[in-house]
Amino acid sequence: MGRLRKFVALPPAERRLFVGAASLLATVRLALWVLPFGWVHGAVRTFGNRRSRDRETPSVERIVWIVAAAAPLVPRATCLVRALSAQALLARRGYASQLRLGAAGGPGRPFEAHAWIERDGQVLVGGPVDARYVPFPALGLHR
Repeated sequence: MGRLRKFVALPPAERRLFVGAASLLATVRLALWVLPFGWVHGAVRTFGNRRSRDRETPSVERIVWIVAAAAPLVPRATCLVRALSAQALLARRGYASQLRLGAAGGPGRPFEAHAWIERDGQVLVGGPVDARYVPFPALGLHR
């Protein structure tokens, strides 16, 4: 089934969430391109702190799935873009999560960074997290 058919087959609330996720992913991507991370992270937290007006609250798993499904529509939707977007969408629906950043590298190895979202110790977005990434302290528990 094509992407359009899959989209049309979604319930109306999930279609709205998909469009919102795609828009948020694109906005976060653009913002990270032109603005400092701290400003973008703060703006995403503010956006996430406003409750959604939707009557139906999708499950955590469904929100994560929709972010993953919408991300390929946004060029260069990196792990950081996906993590920030997912965290905001989760928070808007009352789900707490933590943004985690980690780094890997060392002598003779290139520097690498990774971002992921955790909830109750489980990686929701950006996983599985490779053991070579040394996590920094958690950034922001939403909700």
